[in-house]
Amino acid sequence: MSALFFIASFSNATESVDDDCRVSRYHEVVKVKRVTDGDTLVLTDQRKVRLIGINAPERARDGRKAQAFSEQAKRYVESMVMSGKNISIFYGEQSQDRYGRVLAHIFIDNGKNLSALLLEKGYASAIVVPPNDRFASCYFEIEKEAKRFKKNIWSHADTASVEANKITRSQTGFQFIKGKVIRIGRSRNSIWLQLAKNFTVRIKRQDFKYFPTLNLNKLSLSQVENKTLVARGWVYQWKKGLYLQVRHSRMMNFISD
Repeated sequence: MSALFFIASFSNATESVDDDCRVSRYHEVVKVKRVTDGDTLVLTDQRKVRLIGINAPERARDGRKAQAFSEQAKRYVESMVMSGKNISIFYGEQSQDRYGRVLAHIFIDNGKNLSALLLEKGYASAIVVPPNDRFASCYFEIEKEAKRFKKNIWSHADTASVEANKITRSQTGFQFIKGKVIRIGRSRNSIWLQLAKNFTVRIKRQDFKYFPTLNLNKLSLSQVENKTLVARGWVYQWKKGLYLQVRHSRMMNFISD
């Protein structure tokens, strides 16, 4: 049976979720060959799996230094999934990313959600990449507690919000950003929230549905003039500046001054 057929045959599985981000049934039971980092692993059949709902610190690569707690996160995942242990997979609504990796929630032998455990330990931050928003509320609540007690990554400067007017072109990759909206631009496909001369937050119109409490079609500067926008996500270079694309309301919020 091919991997694609196997995924499709279980695509309509139903589940019940409790406060530990659990499910009552899984799509597949597998074994892990190796762990790449805190949010990526390779199965014995060579498929790569990217954990849904979290972002773990990056290990050293391409000349960039390792982020704080990246090795601890990797070792923690290894302790949970290696040594021939069975792990269970629950696929995301989107089950594969553009890199060909399987997108899934992983459950270990006691039924615990691995992403939730990493968040609880402070070895990862919560993210949402639509349409894979299952467990988002659960994941962000767990992160909230880890932040409150400054567990691991939350005790380090790597997770501090960077001022949008101070970020440099070398600071690409996953970042926490904050700043005032100084201009709102609109194009056929997106809304652009400019936080600094060379930094913008982009929201595509196709993702407006994931911001149910924010009317992005009518958002004006007067509505946000006394608020600070705090956002998380991947920062990219664009022309002479930088931008961060936000795809879900949980990845940004406005804080009143």
